[in-house]
Amino acid sequence: MDSRFIQAHREARWSFWLAVAYLVLWALTAGLAGSQAGITGLPRWFELSCLLVPLLFILLCWLMIRMVFRDIPLEDDNDAPT
Repeated sequence: MDSRFIQAHREARWSFWLAVAYLVLWALTAGLAGSQAGITGLPRWFELSCLLVPLLFILLCWLMIRMVFRDIPLEDDNDAPT
């Protein structure tokens, strides 16, 4: 199998599981955090699920792009015009 497809599949898996983890963590923090006032005066569930979790996953996406994603050529050398 071509190494481009292996890398693309790897990147797709990482992206999918990071999105699933985001949804699960967002739902858990929205449902379990409670409605007491947090640090900013907003409900704690809102602070965690709408402020903290997105910031955490922005950092995780940046790390994923830096460590997992690779710049690969997309053109096929075998189909070059003659």
